[in-house]
Amino acid sequence: MRIDLLGPVAVRRDDGTAVTPSAPKRRALLSVLAVRFDRLVAPDELIELVWDGCAPPTARAALQGHVAGLRRVLDDGSLTLATRGAGYVLTGDPDRVDVFRFQVLCDRAGVQLPGRADDAEPGGSPDDPALPLLRAALDLWRGPALADCGSALLRERTAPHLADLRLRVLDRLADGLCRAGRGGELVAELSEAAAARPGLAVRLAGCLDQAGRPAEAAQWRERATLRPADAPGPGAGAGGERSGLRPATGPSGPGPGAGAGAAAGAVRPRTGLPSVEPPPADRRFVGRAAELARLDAALAPAAEGRPILVTGPAGVGKTGLVQAWAQRAADRFPDGRLHVDLRGFAEDGPRDPAEVLGGLLTALGVAGEELPDTLDERARRFRELLTGRRVLLVLDDARSYEQLAPLLPDPPPAPGPDRASAAPGGPAGPVTVVTSRSRLRRLLAREGGIPLPLDVLSRDEARELLVRTLGADRVAVDPPAAAALAECCDHLPLALRLASARLAARPGWTPADLVAELSDEQAGHAALAGAGGPLGITAALDLTYRTLPPAAARLFTLLGLHPDGEIGAGTAATLADLPPATARTLLAGLDAVHLLEERAPGRYTRRGLVRRFGARLAADLDCDDRLAALDRLIGHYLAATAACTEGGPAGDGSFGDGASHDGSAGGPGTGTPRPRPLAPAEAGAWFRREENTVRAVVLGAEQHGRPAAAWQLAHWAGRLYERTDSDRTHWRTTVEAGLRAAHACVDQVAVARLSTDLAVLLVDRRVFRSATEYLERAVTAADRAADEVLRHRCRARVAAALVRAGRYEQAVPLLNALVAEARPPAAGHLRAGALAELADALVLAGAPGQALERADEALRACADRPGGADAVRATQSRARALDALGAGEAAEATARLAVALARAVGDARLERSSHELLADLLHAVGRTAEAQAVRREAAERGGAAA
Repeated sequence: MRIDLLGPVAVRRDDGTAVTPSAPKRRALLSVLAVRFDRLVAPDELIELVWDGCAPPTARAALQGHVAGLRRVLDDGSLTLATRGAGYVLTGDPDRVDVFRFQVLCDRAGVQLPGRADDAEPGGSPDDPALPLLRAALDLWRGPALADCGSALLRERTAPHLADLRLRVLDRLADGLCRAGRGGELVAELSEAAAARPGLAVRLAGCLDQAGRPAEAAQWRERATLRPADAPGPGAGAGGERSGLRPATGPSGPGPGAGAGAAAGAVRPRTGLPSVEPPPADRRFVGRAAELARLDAALAPAAEGRPILVTGPAGVGKTGLVQAWAQRAADRFPDGRLHVDLRGFAEDGPRDPAEVLGGLLTALGVAGEELPDTLDERARRFRELLTGRRVLLVLDDARSYEQLAPLLPDPPPAPGPDRASAAPGGPAGPVTVVTSRSRLRRLLAREGGIPLPLDVLSRDEARELLVRTLGADRVAVDPPAAAALAECCDHLPLALRLASARLAARPGWTPADLVAELSDEQAGHAALAGAGGPLGITAALDLTYRTLPPAAARLFTLLGLHPDGEIGAGTAATLADLPPATARTLLAGLDAVHLLEERAPGRYTRRGLVRRFGARLAADLDCDDRLAALDRLIGHYLAATAACTEGGPAGDGSFGDGASHDGSAGGPGTGTPRPRPLAPAEAGAWFRREENTVRAVVLGAEQHGRPAAAWQLAHWAGRLYERTDSDRTHWRTTVEAGLRAAHACVDQVAVARLSTDLAVLLVDRRVFRSATEYLERAVTAADRAADEVLRHRCRARVAAALVRAGRYEQAVPLLNALVAEARPPAAGHLRAGALAELADALVLAGAPGQALERADEALRACADRPGGADAVRATQSRARALDALGAGEAAEATARLAVALARAVGDARLERSSHELLADLLHAVGRTAEAQAVRREAAERGGAAA
């Protein structure tokens, strides 16, 4: 047995079988005991960590149950969960717990955290014995430590210590490999860490030199020189280090008077304004030609005081785009460039505008003792210094309009007769570019901001990024796998770079290997976690999530239970048990920070990585809360499918009114109200949109012990499949789940219905032998339920499926048997429908004379109900038989009668099908204009056919 915590929690037997606990609380308990390996842990501490400090009164009893469950998992004797006194301890072979093994390897290699024994001095020998130990320690990491352990409190107390120790191992290993001339081996892993820990930049530069990449090494050395990890950059002056400003070495470098002691407000030459730039543009930046052109086009209105706002989700490349554009457009800003990281969505942000202005004023030459004291005074002084200067101001990662407002320069005065509106080759005044994960609508409304929403990379751009990071040869080995990798990464630049770094560190892996890992719903997120650093996708999304108000955070977490990437506002309201208006407000807030995107009114989409992030949050919900929300979700889709099936005519061959035989439309205990029945067009559109979700909800209902809801939803959805002619390629698994649920309910009516659904599906796929077996089971179940009507309708549905499949030699005998069995008084009301179906089958089988006889017999059978739906169908069947016999005029007259009867019945779907029949007859004899007029009338009255 092995327990791995340096990444997603994983428990595996020696043969590789995964036995990881699926329950979050049980994973949390196992993680606490493994982190405290061979140490006694008191029950109170376990309860605090497992329940994140919010334990219910029943926690102590539940803890005992979880302990018993873990003991059943740890059954091979290599690890033992023992009771000692009043506490618990995990004992056994320490090498089987990766956290313990990692710490032992660190100790043996002489690596300690500050405050403990000093690190051992690195050896100078190429065969330094510590190097393989350090490499082995790093190889244990598969992602952020305790990534899905089920306890945020345990992560907060343990993961930072482990991550810091990992960085020290990385630093020591880089130093040792460079001494041995092998620094190039560590470039990929150092690149991830150095971006977040500038102190590692020097190590990375040395490794890049040994990898034969001197240009990149020079860039990293320059970055380390300009902004050391623990000290302000040269010339930063008071507040410079905290402001994140970096003196530039670019073409518009410091000129006379640029030092920290320059007089406040002194007017410098245009070339004298210091340029405080972002880090050098990433050499791996690809594509974005359209976005760069839009930035160019926005320059003129931006020079009039309108800020450019670049928005998009975490990891989409907002900062990289602006950096690349700023470098290209440097000659348009001869007075300099200013770049400030506002840390709006950082863990320690957002930064105070007064602090930011202090750094900006210092960089502009205002001496520390002359800095104004108040925010308003600093803002006024800053605006004075920028007035009339051709400066680019980049305000990166803004949180809100309130944070930005004091930092915005004044718009230039309106051009007069003696004043040009723009200087040649560039703007006449400062230009402001803002980046944010928030849409910042107040900035757009109040300042006339110019929005530039940034979407993910295109397929070609994503491929180009992979080529630049992995190399063309590695991508060309399996182009489909490379494309699939981009899809798994949602075409996000950050995710693609993290994936590339993971592959670069594993030369034996192919893109297909990583695709398989990323496709794992449970562990896929960890593969893009940035190897324990703050750059991972999960960390980026978590920073956005933490900015949400509690109500919006709760809604986003509950949406993690929804299985699809698209969610309707009504579904979200039901899932979260909120009034619709409240849900719409909260959804708008999630859209504002790009955790959702409103692609159509009331329809919100999530990208795959966001959906997985939400699912992980939902997995940590209290069990009762999660099950209550799932019941609401199941009830919502039960009610919706019922509304869709009820929209059809009463005699269309469905089972009654579309509800379950016990009269419920919602799942057990859902209390979901029955919505109004939907017209066929509405029902078809709804089902095509929600099909994937419905299938997933059926499986979820079965999995979570809701068998009655599972079979009802599977059955109603199956009826919708037949009505909408949707592709049922993936439906068999869902129908089989519904059938299992029906058997679990010991409900013969349910077994009959679901067995019939499966038989119809198999007929459509031309698996006739199996279809016959399931039909026989359906009939047997109907017999056991003593329900002759159900038995008849089961067989009638299969007969209709045989007709659709062109198996007339099987359909006609079955329909003849149904007609013979449908004798008054017990089943006389079914006879007309069976006769009409038989007439249509005979027309298709090439026996129109017999078909006409059966159609006439059907009309006589419903003589006691001349205004019903059966009479309309029989009339339609007669028109088809007459047309097949060459009696065109009689067929047309009969079809017009069917239209009139359907209109009188008030059934929109039958009226639509009667119109279509008449239009087909007219079109067949060359009366195209009349046929088109009939179709238009049908569309106006009943909408498009579902």
